[in-house]
Amino acid sequence: MMVTISKGQQVTIPANIRKEFGLNIGSKMEISEENGKIILKPIGEDLNNIFIEAKKLKPKHKLTPKEMDELNERLFG
Repeated sequence: MMVTISKGQQVTIPANIRKEFGLNIGSKMEISEENGKIILKPIGEDLNNIFIEAKKLKPKHKLTPKEMDELNERLFG
């Protein structure tokens, strides 16, 4: 099946494929390259729910991401 990259650099997944894999607006996909091919893999609902729940968590510290990396490097590096 041939598709075209749109002006907005997007590709439309044909309806029959979206239905087969249960993809809807907002569905998460993993994209990778393998042997010169672009591979799209749906992220299952369980993993998607983990991402949703993780976004709700508030850190119990005041460290920046850089400070966390430096601390991890000192402790585990």
